[in-house]
Amino acid sequence: MSSALIDLKEVNARVWPLTGGVHPAENKHQSTATPIRIAPLPKRLVLPLSQHAGSPAEPVVQVGDKVLKGQLIAKATGFVSVPLHAPTSGTIAAIELHAIPHPSGMHDNCIVIDTDGEDRWCELNPVDDYRQTEPAQLVDIIRNAGIAGMGGAGFPSAIKLAPKNPVHTLILNGTECEPYITADDMLMRERAEQIITGADILMHLLKTERCLIGIEDNKPEAIHAMRMALSQRQGHNIKVVVFPTRYPSGGEKQLIQILTGQEVPSGKLPADLGIVVQNVGTAAAIEEAIVHGRPLISRITTLTGEALQTPQNLQVLLGTPVNHLLQVAGLKQERLHTLIMGGPMMGFSMDDASIPVVKTSNCVIAGSDIEFPAAPPAQACIRCGMCAEACPTSLLPQQLYWHAKAENHDQLKHHNLFDCIECGACSYVCPSSIPLVQYYRASKGEIRSLEAKHAKSERSKVRYENRQNRLEREKAEKEARRKANAEKAALLKAQKAAGASTPSSSEETDPVKAAIERAKAKKAAGTTGKAGKQELTPEQKKLKIDLSMANAQLKKTQRALKKAEETGEGDTGKLKANVDMLQAQANKLQQQFDAVMLAQPAAKPAVSADEKKLKIEHAMAKAALKKAERALTQAKDSGEGDIQALQATVDDCKTKADKLAAQLDSAATPAAKPAPSAEDKKLKIEQAMAKAALKKAERALAKALEEDSAETQALQESVDECRTKLKQLTLTPVAAEPSAQADKPKPAKPAQTDEVKKLKIENAMAKAALKKAQRAVDQADATTPELEAALNAAKEKAAAAQEAFEAHL
Repeated sequence: MSSALIDLKEVNARVWPLTGGVHPAENKHQSTATPIRIAPLPKRLVLPLSQHAGSPAEPVVQVGDKVLKGQLIAKATGFVSVPLHAPTSGTIAAIELHAIPHPSGMHDNCIVIDTDGEDRWCELNPVDDYRQTEPAQLVDIIRNAGIAGMGGAGFPSAIKLAPKNPVHTLILNGTECEPYITADDMLMRERAEQIITGADILMHLLKTERCLIGIEDNKPEAIHAMRMALSQRQGHNIKVVVFPTRYPSGGEKQLIQILTGQEVPSGKLPADLGIVVQNVGTAAAIEEAIVHGRPLISRITTLTGEALQTPQNLQVLLGTPVNHLLQVAGLKQERLHTLIMGGPMMGFSMDDASIPVVKTSNCVIAGSDIEFPAAPPAQACIRCGMCAEACPTSLLPQQLYWHAKAENHDQLKHHNLFDCIECGACSYVCPSSIPLVQYYRASKGEIRSLEAKHAKSERSKVRYENRQNRLEREKAEKEARRKANAEKAALLKAQKAAGASTPSSSEETDPVKAAIERAKAKKAAGTTGKAGKQELTPEQKKLKIDLSMANAQLKKTQRALKKAEETGEGDTGKLKANVDMLQAQANKLQQQFDAVMLAQPAAKPAVSADEKKLKIEHAMAKAALKKAERALTQAKDSGEGDIQALQATVDDCKTKADKLAAQLDSAATPAAKPAPSAEDKKLKIEQAMAKAALKKAERALAKALEEDSAETQALQESVDECRTKLKQLTLTPVAAEPSAQADKPKPAKPAQTDEVKKLKIENAMAKAALKKAQRAVDQADATTPELEAALNAAKEKAAAAQEAFEAHL
């Protein structure tokens, strides 16, 4: 159809001129001689999981699965993502890396389908009346249909159709300004009614006032077809706007400026101006999804170039290999010089013809050496300024070029590098043949990479600062608790001193002191009645240890849950489940422990001093044996050290342990003794009570040292008093007890000296400090040099205390 059929001067709306731009040779007539044909079904389809801008899709099928046409095979993985559907029926042959359409020739994950030739559809769910359907529901249908922008960028369409600001203008882009490409031109010629229906659906979704369809004046047949389709509809506000041909008038911001006169500011989006732009191919795909229920599984692709016998436009299934399409179009291999995906201005060359067609593949050019001769070598910039005149975004390509070469990223951002649409107009007019767009594209990638690294480091910094603040807060809270405990202890001490001077008046005026005195009296009465604390059985000890460990783990998990709820990080549901489980476990252990304690086991027979000594020596021998065995194992694994000497040490330790075990087994239980006198009983009871009081005071002192309490000095004095009292009771003579069967009396075992007791206490305190440092490291989110230093110091101190104690023995 010639341009005489329509008056190209007739316009339905005012147009504004495009800034900059060029007029390259169009070469569009090659592929418009025949109507759109359906491409033959290939034997194998290769479907990349990333055919759009944003996160790649995630497979929901496995190798060997049978799929139907239109069936979901990969789901969207984020807000900026779209799903993927099977273009035909067949079998999943592989999910593997394969070459994809990309300027770098990279490989990416793809789903490979072996077609069965049956082309069987899955069940479809079309919308009966989209005008009676909620816009949000229609947006979900479009999202689930896997529709992304088909004009080249591949941005998920559902995101554009849910803007935050009100939209007053919808623009359908039918410009197709790049040379050679005629996919949209043929679509508008043959399926204008489908595009108009898609525009009506979009207007219903966005509740817009008008729709403008922009078409260049070099497509008279498409303009006529679109206007004829509109003339058959009544009561619409859709206009076809024709404007002069100029590259790159098809850019989103450029088309908005041409049709509305509004310029989208740098860093802003068209939606900020109340405008949404969609490609005519996208509108047709939306009509397919809403009216017919079909997902996006095919698109129209232009096959052109002098190396093809029959250039044409084909309806191509996504995933069809390019070499299959070239054979359909009659490739002349001897004339093939360059294979391009996309147009000659913004497309990229392909080294591998097996790459598949994707949702953004609008053209494949098989060019000869006459069409695409080798680029001349780049020369020095002569500062002619032609690139600035051709730039459609009013940038300064020459300055951007210099800053890109110098890797001056700050100046590149200052000169609005990211407003560059990479149209190639500057490179097209450059007399020095400088590949300017390549410099800009590389600089954008470097800046994005650096910004991603900076954002990652900022997130790490924020996490570190939050942790430091939390540690400082916990430290302050601990200090506040310590001060409160110190003040409370001082107050109780003062009240005790005041009560000692005036007991009757104090009890009347101070109910707190009276309660404390009653508790002390009750405790003293209970202690006197029991005549000493009963020793726990092994079963009771085990249950007590298990209960303590369960309570400690419960408290640790509760702290982790509290932290997760405060920071919003971590799996709070899982932590709550763990807390419930640990609470139940602790309750069960508590019940078992209480039941065993109430059972009142019979008192254990007294163990002689020699037997106790043998038990201690046997335990130390077993510990030395384990240590020697570990050293031997490490030496064998690493191949370092004197293995023979270590083996000899192990043998010696084992012999000593066996000997002590035999002595312990053969130790005779002392014969029954006659009943002691009343004075002896009283003395033994007092000694047992003094020992228990000393142990209790030592435990309290160790706990105070671990918690850095203010009561440390008072507790140390209490320990000294208990030790002195026990020493006095130990030195008190006991009436001689004749042996029932031994002729020779046993020599009395000398009591432990104060030096031994002191070393024991220091050893216990060093071990407690080591455990405290280890817990601090375990509970910290990340190990810091301070924690490592504290842990190492505690280890050294504990080792020194143990060595001093063993040396004294």
